[in-house]
Amino acid sequence: MALTRIAVINGCENTGCPSVHTTDDPAVLVVQGIKIDDATRTELGANLPDHEDAVTIPADVILRAARAIEAQA
Repeated sequence: MALTRIAVINGCENTGCPSVHTTDDPAVLVVQGIKIDDATRTELGANLPDHEDAVTIPADVILRAARAIEAQA
């Protein structure tokens, strides 16, 4: 899967910070963030099946990604 980073928090352009990436499939994004803690995982409960995972990511990064995708359309 080829990834292209389209959004990242300020100051993290060249490091592994929370970010959003496009993939070979225009309908699929990859989100990199901080793993959720055990309390949040417990709160999600059955809404988080074994084949999925959850991370936290600043809302600003999501907004930047949305603007980048919109600009490409």
